Amino acid sequence: MKAYTTQLLFAFTILLSLTSPIAAQADTSAFPSRSVKIVVGFPAGGSSDITARILAERLANEWNNTVFVENRAGAGGTIAASYVAAAPADGYTLLLIAPGTHAVSSAMYDKLPYDPIKSFSSISQIAKGPYFVLVNSASNIKSMADLITQAKASPGKVTFASTGKGSGAHFVGESIAQASGAKLLHVPYNGAAPATLALLSGQVDIAISDMSAMPNILNGKLRALAVTTPQRFAQQPAIPTLAESGIPVEYTVSVGIAGPAGIPSDIVKKINASIARALQNDDAKKQLRTLGFEATPTSSDELAKIIAGDVKRFGAFIQQAGLKQP
Repeated sequence: MKAYTTQLLFAFTILLSLTSPIAAQADTSAFPSRSVKIVVGFPAGGSSDITARILAERLANEWNNTVFVENRAGAGGTIAASYVAAAPADGYTLLLIAPGTHAVSSAMYDKLPYDPIKSFSSISQIAKGPYFVLVNSASNIKSMADLITQAKASPGKVTFASTGKGSGAHFVGESIAQASGAKLLHVPYNGAAPATLALLSGQVDIAISDMSAMPNILNGKLRALAVTTPQRFAQQPAIPTLAESGIPVEYTVSVGIAGPAGIPSDIVKKINASIARALQNDDAKKQLRTLGFEATPTSSDELAKIIAGDVKRFGAFIQQAGLKQP
């Protein structure tokens, strides 16, 4: 009987050790033991997608494991966000998050299946850069002043393409309209590439796009009227800012990494540290600069504060502008 009791106690001790916090910590210390997926809410070819692939390559080297990108485009990034919010909170499904887009979409729609803050584990910002206000090089619109003059002369007839309803580009276009008193007609597209194509083919008058449009700016097919950042873009210093053009609107494109709410803190810390190391790589920095981005890794708490600030800022604007959608 004594021997049986000893065996039972030993078995219970083993079972307890397997469910203890120490054992859980030991399990997560092996992360990642299989492939990690970064979900992007926009089509392949845009700067968000390319940024994710640059990071995925670096993290794969860092972890000696597969890191791949999956595009789930549409609805201003909400399809991808919904998917990741519902994924297991184990660090193996991550979201390339644009805090501004994330905040704009959540402010515009009442019935999203996630909360922009509570449904996610913030991990790290990756990079920041500008949007451009663009026209076809054949357009008679040569400046922001020309654009506003034409839009006021024909209210609601000057069209602007964005990367989707509820996207950062949508927010910029509506902000320009509100700040200038002009009425622009929004034409949403499913990402930067189709929005740029629409401008090139003459389907829209202007487009607001990220650095994926730069090749067409450099080859002369598109003309950049302004950048949305507070300062001029270092790679194209001749392009004025919106503020310099008399429109007090600023928007910095920011991308980061988040995951489903509840990812264990040690896994969040490991991914955060890995991202910071990956972005110290000179090749990664150079690749990001070709997209107009500067590598700007942050702590998970800093990214959470950026998202919370954007949710408050854009929520107030969308409410005031009457842009809220059912």
